[in-house]
Amino acid sequence: MSDDLLELIIILLGFAGGAVLGFTARQAHFCTLGAIEECYYGSERSRLRTWLLAIGTAVALTQLLDLAGHIELERSFRLGPQIHWFGAILGGLLFGFGMALVGTCAFGMLVRLGGGDMRALIATLTVGITGFMTMSGVFARARLNYIDSIYIELPPGAHQSLNAILFGESPQGQFLITLAVVLATAGWALTRKRFRDNTRQVLAGLTIGLVIAYGWFVTSTLGQDTLYPHQPESYSFVRPIGSAMVWLMTASGSSATFLIGGVFGVPAGSFLAAWRNSDVIWEAFDDAREMRRHLTGAALMGTGGIMAMGCTIGQGMTGIASLSITAFLATGGIIAGSVLGIRYLIEGRLPDLASLVARLLGNR
Repeated sequence: MSDDLLELIIILLGFAGGAVLGFTARQAHFCTLGAIEECYYGSERSRLRTWLLAIGTAVALTQLLDLAGHIELERSFRLGPQIHWFGAILGGLLFGFGMALVGTCAFGMLVRLGGGDMRALIATLTVGITGFMTMSGVFARARLNYIDSIYIELPPGAHQSLNAILFGESPQGQFLITLAVVLATAGWALTRKRFRDNTRQVLAGLTIGLVIAYGWFVTSTLGQDTLYPHQPESYSFVRPIGSAMVWLMTASGSSATFLIGGVFGVPAGSFLAAWRNSDVIWEAFDDAREMRRHLTGAALMGTGGIMAMGCTIGQGMTGIASLSITAFLATGGIIAGSVLGIRYLIEGRLPDLASLVARLLGNR
């Protein structure tokens, strides 16, 4: 098989999975920020249950593929021997706060773009530019010196999966941790009959989780990322947006990847769902204030997403599917940052820590 044909197959496979993600998210109104907002300010939990069902499905299928030998998660950069806890938490906070300012995450912007939202186009470009500036541009040296330099080094040969930390290289331990995480996420999501009867939301959670596992499988066999050679990965939407922009400008001298295919696939799938529902609406900024808020939020997401090594999908699903300690920390940071951002937008001020904790505990 020629290199050009292999590259085409890889990008098409990434595109196909991204299209399924975009179509499903549009049809089910899947939104991580929406799930957090509903949980924080109201009693509705359906979108939270869909999100947790997707996480549980991704964890179950990804870990089963690993146990069966179809993928090797320990080769992924997400399970490296260094736990970059500071970057995960700080980057997560920045990403979450920016997500609240924009009204959705990097993945959600691509979904909105498929429905004709030009605000999402501007925000997506901003995420890609600031993300690349943080990864390898003018902010990269500061990130390396002051963010990435703070980490916990594991013993030689160890990796940072939750099961390896607790049980070592034990298939039984891996199975037990997988079961515990799946029960805590998908199991809890399915405890409510009203949610189980909502076929659209249940199918959305199962489908999104399946696509995350699909990404791990494809990149373990064909779709290698040039920045992380010979390492499996699945969908993420901060660094790949920047990579897609660079590829569009340098395609004759660079290669496309599975994740770049996913970036283009999401808005395509979203457009198909919007067109099917007669929901394609061209939208633009209402005024300069709204544009300023979107640009600021997108810049925070681009910067924070690189520091945290992922977004709500990249860490919140792909990373957690690998049981990466860093992914759990980054996801916690994203949730906390988004709550701060929501409170800032609605109440015009940032809460103190004590009232924030009391509010979260009171809603449970």
